[in-house]
Amino acid sequence: MSAREEQFAQSFSTHQQRLLGYVLGLVRNSADAQDILQQTAVTAWRKFDEFDSRTDFFRWSATIARYETLNFLRYRRRSRLCFDQSLMETLEQDACEFDHDEAESRLRALGECLKKLPVGDSKLIECRYAHGLSSLQIADILDRTQPSICNSLRRIRETLMRCINRNLATAREV
Repeated sequence: MSAREEQFAQSFSTHQQRLLGYVLGLVRNSADAQDILQQTAVTAWRKFDEFDSRTDFFRWSATIARYETLNFLRYRRRSRLCFDQSLMETLEQDACEFDHDEAESRLRALGECLKKLPVGDSKLIECRYAHGLSSLQIADILDRTQPSICNSLRRIRETLMRCINRNLATAREV
């Protein structure tokens, strides 16, 4: 592997999760975001000779991802959302300013907090977020009312948020 190929592989792998998060925020579908990210990698590799190594690789590759997302939305028409150019630019700016380290800390804290949930609460969160079930579907499965599922999910989310904030505050004190 040449030094240039190695530089690209290192730079792209460093920013891959952040780029995926950016694209996922635009298309709201994990499979579509993965496809767009893959196309972004291909295009970025093809254009890597144009990249100035003194500039921000993430910003450069996020611009490519934005155009790949626009192409995806234009040709596949899967999304019910139509973003205008100024909104896409705002989203790109937000993604570039996103504090990746803070997000990773929050994700770690979330993982720790999820482990502390009672089994029933864990099952509700799993049904809703891992399996993508609606509150109505969960209510049918668990033979409960939809409002009770919504209230339980709200309570669990609030509990998780408090736990995450406590964990982050404790980590900052250390």
